[in-house]
Amino acid sequence: MRATTSKTRSWDSPFQGFASPRRIADAVKVKVGRRSIAIVVGLVSLAGVALLVQRTGTTAIRAAATPDWRFLLAGLAICAAVQPLRALAWTSTVRQPEIGFRAMYTASSVGSFLDTVLPGRLGEASKVAVLKVTAGPRWPGFSRAGGSLLCAHLLEMIAFVLVGAGSAFFLPVPVWAKVTMVVGLPVAAGGLLLVSLLHAKLSHRLPDGVGAFFAGAAAPKRIMLRAGLILVVTWVARWFGVLFLLHAVGVHVGIGAALLYMVVTGLANTMPALPGNVGIYQGAAIGALAMGGHGGDTAIAASVFTPAAGSLATGAAALVGLALYGRRVGQLSRAAVRF
Repeated sequence: MRATTSKTRSWDSPFQGFASPRRIADAVKVKVGRRSIAIVVGLVSLAGVALLVQRTGTTAIRAAATPDWRFLLAGLAICAAVQPLRALAWTSTVRQPEIGFRAMYTASSVGSFLDTVLPGRLGEASKVAVLKVTAGPRWPGFSRAGGSLLCAHLLEMIAFVLVGAGSAFFLPVPVWAKVTMVVGLPVAAGGLLLVSLLHAKLSHRLPDGVGAFFAGAAAPKRIMLRAGLILVVTWVARWFGVLFLLHAVGVHVGIGAALLYMVVTGLANTMPALPGNVGIYQGAAIGALAMGGHGGDTAIAASVFTPAAGSLATGAAALVGLALYGRRVGQLSRAAVRF
């Protein structure tokens, strides 16, 4: 009887021990879908770059290819140094020291790099996915990690507005930028207040995952103040990083014009529609430099060179984070891309 049952099961399940044809088909569809998305993104990016080269001409590209190396290295160093500061701010909001700064830095830097090459801020989701691998058994859970990341981003928005608000007093900031900053500050502050109220009043009535998300986003005031001060420092550092990168391609602007450049391009780069925000960033950069009296080939070269240099510095910071985990690089890379 047992033999008959075994034979019957064997006959009824010829793929026993292997993936079923339906699962294989689903896996193939997923891979084809991901590959199609990658191809489309790549083609759109190449088309955007080709259009930019056609519009700007070879003179601007030549200027971007022959930078002043002293200013370039200084700008790259500052841009790379921003990543540990951003990771430190996220470490403050997650409020679990046992995770360790190494895990937070790697997750933050890898996600930040993907933000520069993927559309729609998809790198932010990768930060949480990579943190799950780097934190290991100390993983705080998706809800807590995501909530703390939201808190850090709202604080970063407030820090950006506070640093950029100074430019409105002595620089020709466009009206749309002023309106965006005036609206963005209360929106970010209101978001922090809202999650704090929801956590205090409704967390005990909400599902565990939702409650944990609000608990992660509703950091104590002293934690928010600490993280906010760190993020203000990051924006000041970016300000001088932009100054050095502009000087590297021959755009000799002052501190005020560099701040205007950072504010305008930062607002335009809030939600990139294309990888690296190709096209939109360049338009905002050229417009910002024109407001400060800088135009021509050097301004066009700066609009191409600055985001590329920023991506290079962020990529170098991400490589440092991955190198800290040695043989687990492949696992971290797969976690970042799969998410």
